[in-house]
Amino acid sequence: MKKFISCLITIIVILCVSFSCKQPKSLQELLQEERKAIDRFIAMNDLVILKEYPKSGVFSEKEYYKTNEGLFFQVVDSGNGTRVKPLADVSVRFDYCQLIKSVVKGDTTFLYPPNPYDPYSFVYGIPQTYSGYSSQISQAWVIPLSYVGEFAVLNMIVPSSIGSSNDNLNVTPVFYRNLRYTRFN
Repeated sequence: MKKFISCLITIIVILCVSFSCKQPKSLQELLQEERKAIDRFIAMNDLVILKEYPKSGVFSEKEYYKTNEGLFFQVVDSGNGTRVKPLADVSVRFDYCQLIKSVVKGDTTFLYPPNPYDPYSFVYGIPQTYSGYSSQISQAWVIPLSYVGEFAVLNMIVPSSIGSSNDNLNVTPVFYRNLRYTRFN
């Protein structure tokens, strides 16, 4: 009986030590996972990545443009032609966002809708308004404004480095469906 108890204690100690020794992933490993998740998301959806912005400004159903910052976006509607001016208040709404890592793992049930009452807003040209502690505003939302006008509609694949403060902290890439610039004041 003593031998059995001794073996049982040894097994429990080994299990405890093995679980407690699990090292958290390094930032480099998390960034590699993110890159693979984005690549897998692109492949799963048969997306075509353009290296140059279309001269016509028109995208086909599966085309996305990749910016130097790493943002992938597709223009669904280029808007009314009114371009944003420095210090303009920009309002943004979107249908939903999804965590790309969850999608590539097969979990497509989690769609995160925005606040239905208030649009998100930031001041164009003031980077401090693009993000902040626990802010849902994404720096990536600013990038397409040099290509589109007021009331434009886009789909976006946003890597964590230019995402919201929460996305950046957790190294979480996000997909936005029908992001709309609703006002330039």
